Formats: sequence, C-alpha cells, structure tokens
Amino acid sequence: MNKMCLILCIAHALAGVLIAQVPCTKVASYQIDARLDPALKTVSGAVNLTWMNTGTSATKELWFHLYLNAFKNTNSTFHREMARHHSDIKQYMARFADDGWGYCDIISFSAAAGSFTADLTPQFVQPDDDNSDDETVFKVDLPAAISPGQSVTVKINFASRLPHRAPRTGYYGDYFFVAQWFPKIGVWYENEWNCHQYHSHSEFFADYGDYDVRLTVPSRFIVGASGVRTDSTANSGDTVTYRYQQECIHDFAWTAYPGYRVAVRAFEHPELPPVTMRLLYQPDHKRYVDDYFSATENTLKYLGLWYVPYPYSHITIVDAAWKSSTGGMEYPTLFTAGVDWLTARGSQDPLGVTVHECTHQFFYGLIGSNEFENAWLDEGFTTYATSRCMNTAYGPGAFHKVYLSRDGFGIPVTFKSSEKDQRDWIVENHQARGARDAMDKHSWDYVDRLAYRNNAYEKPALMLWTLESLLGESVWADIMQAYASRWSFNHPRPHHFIDIVNEFAPENMDWFFDKMLKEPGFVDYAVTHIESNAAVQRRGYFGVGEGRELKNDAGKDEEFESQVHVERLGQIQLPVELLVTFENGETASELWSGEELFKIFHFRGAKIEKAEIDPYHKIWLDANPVNNGKYRRTNGVASLRWGAAWLFWLQDLLEMIALFS
Repeated sequence: MNKMCLILCIAHALAGVLIAQVPCTKVASYQIDARLDPALKTVSGAVNLTWMNTGTSATKELWFHLYLNAFKNTNSTFHREMARHHSDIKQYMARFADDGWGYCDIISFSAAAGSFTADLTPQFVQPDDDNSDDETVFKVDLPAAISPGQSVTVKINFASRLPHRAPRTGYYGDYFFVAQWFPKIGVWYENEWNCHQYHSHSEFFADYGDYDVRLTVPSRFIVGASGVRTDSTANSGDTVTYRYQQECIHDFAWTAYPGYRVAVRAFEHPELPPVTMRLLYQPDHKRYVDDYFSATENTLKYLGLWYVPYPYSHITIVDAAWKSSTGGMEYPTLFTAGVDWLTARGSQDPLGVTVHECTHQFFYGLIGSNEFENAWLDEGFTTYATSRCMNTAYGPGAFHKVYLSRDGFGIPVTFKSSEKDQRDWIVENHQARGARDAMDKHSWDYVDRLAYRNNAYEKPALMLWTLESLLGESVWADIMQAYASRWSFNHPRPHHFIDIVNEFAPENMDWFFDKMLKEPGFVDYAVTHIESNAAVQRRGYFGVGEGRELKNDAGKDEEFESQVHVERLGQIQLPVELLVTFENGETASELWSGEELFKIFHFRGAKIEKAEIDPYHKIWLDANPVNNGKYRRTNGVASLRWGAAWLFWLQDLLEMIALFS
C-alpha cells in the first residue's frame, strides 16, 4: 500500500463512509457527472437536478446562473465593472490574452414534472442591468406551472471551459480550482426568482440540497472537493472517478492538482461533534501545515461553542497556488487559503485568512444569507467572528508590511515589538477605506471597491463589536446563539437579525440600525480643548428676604471653572460617554447624545487633569480613537510610548538590513 492510499484510508476511517445526517429543507439537490480535460482546460458534464417549490405561489419559469460566462469576454457585466473599479485593468486582462477566457455552454436542457416532459431552450436574461452581452443568467419557460410543494426534475448537459487565473476559479499551469462551474438554479424567494448576474463586487446565493458528484480526472491528479469522498473507481485510459456526497449544502467546488501534498488530522472536542480535517498544501509549504490545522481547529472549537456546532463530518483546507487568484474563498465544507514568499515571518499568516475562511463555514455555509443583496450579513459577521476567534486563540498580531512591493515582488517585514488587537486592524482599514456609501446596499451598487469592502467587511464588523460592548457579553451571546440556531440552513434578511437583537436587548435598537445601515459616513468623536481657570470666589449677599445671607469664601480651597470641548467629526451620530478626571483624583461622567457638531461641558471644582470620550472603548465604530482623549497639560507618556515603539521598529529594521546584507 503506497503512502497516498494509506492517507486516504485513514481519512475514510476518521470520517466514516456514511454521510453526516444534517437536517435542512432540501430545495435543490444535484447529481452531477463531470470530466476534467487538463489539456483543453475543460469540464464536461451532466446535471440531474431535483428542485422543489417551497414558496406560496406557482412558477412557470426556472432561472439559472452560468457564472463562468462572466469570463467569456470583456463585455460581460463582471468585466465592465472590473474596468471601472480595478486599479490596473490592463494587467488584469492580460491573464486572458492567450486564449485564457472561460465559459459554460448548455448542450441540452429538459424538464419533467407532473404531466409534462419537455426539451427546453434557455434564454439569457439580464435582471440587474441592460447589458445584452452578459450571459451569466438564463431562464427557461415551462409547459406548465410548478405549484407550491411540487417538484421538477431537470436534466442538463453542459460544457465548461475554465478561465486562466480568473477570480475564485480556473487554472494556473496544471493547478485547477473548479468553482461556479455548472448551471446552478436561482432561489425562488418570496415568490419571485432571486437570480442576479455575476458582478465584480458580489458573491453568491443558493438553496440547500443534497449533492452526489462524480469527478473523472487523470489518475496523477490529487482531488479535493465539497462533501465526503465515498468511492473511487479506476478507469481505462489512466483516469479515476471519485464520488463525493454531502447532504444539506448549497454549492459544490473542487480542485485537482498533481503537486498537492496531503495531511489529515481529526478535530475532537468533548462538547462538539468530531470532524475530519484534510489539508491539500503546496509542496514547498510544509512549514505552514501546523498553522493551517491550528487555525481550523480553533475556528471549529470557538464558533461551535459560541454559536452553533459545525454539523458536517468533514472539512477540506486548500492551500491555493500562488498567483492563481483562488486563495481566500469559501465553499461548503471546503475553503481556500494561501501563503507565498511575501508572507512575513512572525506575522499571523496564514492563521488569519484560514480562520476567516473557516468562519465562513458558519456565516455562509450554515447561514445562507443573500451575498448579492446583503453582503454585510455574511462578510461583516465573518470579519467580526474572525477577530473574536483570533483574539481568543492567538492574541494581538505583530505589525507586518511588504516594502517596495511591485508586480508581486517586495520585502516582507514583521515588527514583532509592535502588536495590535485584532479589532484595531479592522478600525485602521475602516478609516483607510473611506466614509462613502450606506452599508445595506446591493453589492454592485457601491460607489467603488473600497466602499464595498468597507461596508461589507469592516464597518459591519465594528458595528457588531459596538453592539457587544453596549449590550454586554451575556446578552450578546444569547443574541448570536439565537441567530445562528434559528437561521441555520435558511436565508435571513437584515430585519430577521434586528428582530432577534430587539428580543434580547433591554431597549429597542431600531434607532441604532437605522443609523448604521442607512447613513453613510464615519463615527468620530474628539476631545478638542480643555481649560481650567480660577473661579471667582463667592462674596456678597445671596438669597432674598429672610433667607438673604452674606457670604465670603475667601481663604477656602481654591475652586476652578473648567471647560471640556468635544466635537463630532464624523457623519453618524451615536450617544457617547465623556469621563473627566480631576487632579485630586475625583471623576465625573456625562452622557452626550452626540447629535451636535460641537458641545462644551462645564465643571466647577478641582482642575481637570484629562478628559476622555468613550473611555471604556465601547464604540468600536469610532474611526479615529486617537483623538478620543486629551490632557489639560502636555503629557509625555504618549510620546515616550511612541518613541519606545519607534526604537523597537528601528531595531527590527536594522536587523532586516543586516539579514539582507
């Protein structure tokens, strides 16, 4: 028995041949037979789809995605949007120059339900724009309507050509990552077809069902896929057919590459179901194997304990080929990460991206929100939970940067003496990517890519951290557990999450979400000025009539009239706390509505030493926390701290120069 066979046998022993029984409403179930031709870069196949109408009205149409057609030519909606938003579109387009385009052709299409069986003709439609050249969505007209509760069986023969280094899918040399590769039915949601075109800023949305997929590849290729491998058959012509099965998933992706190395480990925890972890890694990345497994284990552990247990028996981690454009992406029971020679030693790569993509197994894999229309429900929750998991499992991360970076080359440097809370990285990205656009928009409607990234990733993650701080960890834990358990294998909208927040929160939080989801801009509050002046001591008559009294406070302890000036520098208004510390050690706090652009708080007593707005750092949405505090007099502590940090950075820089010399 060779080494590879031994590894596969161990994997089957750990996972078991039986598929994990996962409960869900099975709307779209697929049987697929597919064959990879690595020389022609094609995948040909046949789909047998069973679709059930779970709505409350009948439909006489079926709508499908053909995502690969986004890479068919420069006129697709995907590439038109890329041309508007990509920083170097010529360099991006160059990857398709030597016949590197991809597509998916429908060879035949038939449907059967009730009294009819018919061959049908697909018609391309463009529900999102007027781009008649876009062929990423098609529909078919049925001879008779499919009533609620009724099923239809669809048989499709298709031929896909994989693109060269396209985002999320395609080939690079003899490395193949095959995603969004077959005709996939849209979602019959609220009695209409939710089936958007493939946009440069959007991801995906699909229904749950069972997948039974047979993949035929040359025998020299090592394969990884969604689900559990339940069979393999050697064929004539030096090919092998692998069978993968999985209940209750909403997509299927796979990879084939003869250079993969394989490692298998078991995740076990007394309070959670066991999971077989299978890692496919690049030949020169053996030093990262432990990191990949550690990050996956910690994600399964903490998110399983905090939210809902991972319900599948298997998970596959793919160390994507460098320059393939397929790293850092999630699919049911499979995700991609990746490192390259620019990965700075001592940084938390690939831990961070591995935790993030594994977290998607919960927010995306289990909770099937609409990534086209409410990207923040997926990416925002994932970014939040990633930082929470990273803080818990690994703590702050060292600052790292690639210097002199150009065309994929540069000098990776890690400043080990400068560490940041995982949330601080999010705050920095939030600030850097700008205050444009409201959060809750269709992903292709944002003004640019940075606005999409900020409103899908950073801003919602900081919104969730702010909610956790405002409501308290205990209440927040109840909210997140309720959301995860109630909406697993379902399609929540924003109002479903907001309803759960209001169910557990001590007050109705609609005001908060109205600001966060609908108003563009930053939260940014600052203490801008402090002064303490000697107060005029009381002398003279005070009161009237018999209550009139002559007072003279001369000789008593001197009092001061003090002012603290605060400003709202951001566009979004949130109530915020002001904490004032006096020189005698006493403190005073005030709650500010945050609505005014400028406000002065007055105090009488001892001199003010310092003032802090949001002193307990509850408002993680504040894009510039550096201006939240101010001393009345110049304080050298901050300068000393930054000076020490710069000395450490200089030391690291000198060490780097010595290394290269």
